Amino acid sequence: MPLSKSIVFAPSLKTPNLSIVTAFQILIKAAGLRTLWLGIASVVAGTAAAAAHGNLQPFPALACLLFAIFAQCASNVMHRYYDAKNGYGENEENNIVYADDIDRPLTYILKEGIQVFSILTATAGLAVLSMAGWWTILFAAFIAIIVVISNTGPHPLCRSVFYPVATFLIFGPIAVVGTAFVQSQHEALALFSWWDLMPALILGMITGMMAVNCHVIFGVFHRRNNVTSSRTTFFGRYGNAATGLLLVISTLASGLIGIMAPFWMDIDDGYIYMPVPVLSMILGFIAISLMRKPRYSKVAWRLSLVNIVLFAVLSLIIFYFIGYPEGYIEESSLII
Repeated sequence: MPLSKSIVFAPSLKTPNLSIVTAFQILIKAAGLRTLWLGIASVVAGTAAAAAHGNLQPFPALACLLFAIFAQCASNVMHRYYDAKNGYGENEENNIVYADDIDRPLTYILKEGIQVFSILTATAGLAVLSMAGWWTILFAAFIAIIVVISNTGPHPLCRSVFYPVATFLIFGPIAVVGTAFVQSQHEALALFSWWDLMPALILGMITGMMAVNCHVIFGVFHRRNNVTSSRTTFFGRYGNAATGLLLVISTLASGLIGIMAPFWMDIDDGYIYMPVPVLSMILGFIAISLMRKPRYSKVAWRLSLVNIVLFAVLSLIIFYFIGYPEGYIEESSLII
């Protein structure tokens, strides 16, 4: 048998399936649909913060949700684009390489994807702007700066050990506070008030830390791919012990803040909310335990995603029923 045939049909050799990978499938993979739960959870948590003080507005919340989804897709595709441009190797590990229906290079396909998702993001952003006002431009600009720093340049933040900081900011205070304010400013008496800001900051801190946990566990799950592509992660730099310690501290902190949240918000019947952060801590520690076993690291990552989504949804449901009545605002707390 000729050598070329023995290579092609060797059962241990993994090659991209050129017959099924199309440009559309490449963009779907590059968009990272499985990671969109982080953005969705952040918007739901922001809506929960708005509901806690009687400011829940469905249409502004929906606009924020669409903005978060499209913006995250644009960022993920941008990440893949610069991987292909700089030859880091992450795309090859995820079979984001070939397309059989066109003769254009991968970078061209991904660049078009960035443009498409950017247009969709801008469209959703204009809807948010029309509902909430000029200040949303500041939030959008801050998000854009973080996305650019995270994905572009010779040393992008996404390939450094400090990337969890961006994860915390984007999926924590920025997304949650922004979503809550878009809804509260729809009928608010002032631009910003501590009354509206406090629950959003509290839930933003919690979801931010939970998002960091998801990100760090994801790095453990993809540790082999990260080594192949020379990508530095917290786990890769500091090892299993330090990673476990970070996750334990983050889980404890987010849980304790969640337990105190209804009291800091001065909500009656706040004890009804107690099971939510307790359940979140339990699931968080289960995920940490599973992460320590390499064969279960993927399960740990999925559980961490379920945990943040479940926390956000339960927070929204409970705060909707035990929060202040619709349109209520504490005028003595106005700061602007």
